[in-house]
Amino acid sequence: MQVLWLKYQWIFTLILAECLLSGCIGTNPVTPTQFYLLTPAQYETSLIIKKDHSDPLSQKRISLELASLHLPQYLEKPQIVTRSSQNRLEMAEYHQWGGNLRKNMIRVIAQNMSQLLATPNVAMAPFRPPTPPDFRIEVEVMRFEPDERGQVHFSAQWRLLSGQKGNPLVTRMLDLESLVPESQFDFDHTISLMVDLLGEFCVVIGKEILLHIPESPSQ
Repeated sequence: MQVLWLKYQWIFTLILAECLLSGCIGTNPVTPTQFYLLTPAQYETSLIIKKDHSDPLSQKRISLELASLHLPQYLEKPQIVTRSSQNRLEMAEYHQWGGNLRKNMIRVIAQNMSQLLATPNVAMAPFRPPTPPDFRIEVEVMRFEPDERGQVHFSAQWRLLSGQKGNPLVTRMLDLESLVPESQFDFDHTISLMVDLLGEFCVVIGKEILLHIPESPSQ
């Protein structure tokens, strides 16, 4: 009888141990992972002034190719990165991108440029347009993340090239930063600040493009 009792006691102990390991009892609730996307900026107006529609020349629309966009390796992660100090990065395990950040940025920049220049003729890498575009854009991002206060920093080198001949027209370095949030660090607000900075970056490129068009329709 005692042997039988010891046998059942041993089985009960194994079941209890398995329950503890599998989280059946006495564990904290699982923290759900939140996923985020960058979205196109909401511009009040485009950079193009509408001309007389009776003028055939006014019907020509600018064509662009977003030829390349590169990110530093530390941003090629699913987790959203925060720079907690000058040389320290933190990965938010429960706050992640809802897809590849680089591809998300390419799509958003293309949509922003389409809005700003009032044109549907925007091609995105790796797909080449059927005919050479008016302009090609290349972007090398060096920084695009919030700091510990929630202030977002964006740094990039970008080039504007002639789409017909491939000649470099402009090479620029650009540093942008958001205002420091007044409230506590919040990822939803941080992503909206990143959307705003990416939209501001596109405005800079759009204005430069218009400067390289003869009799530019810019404001």
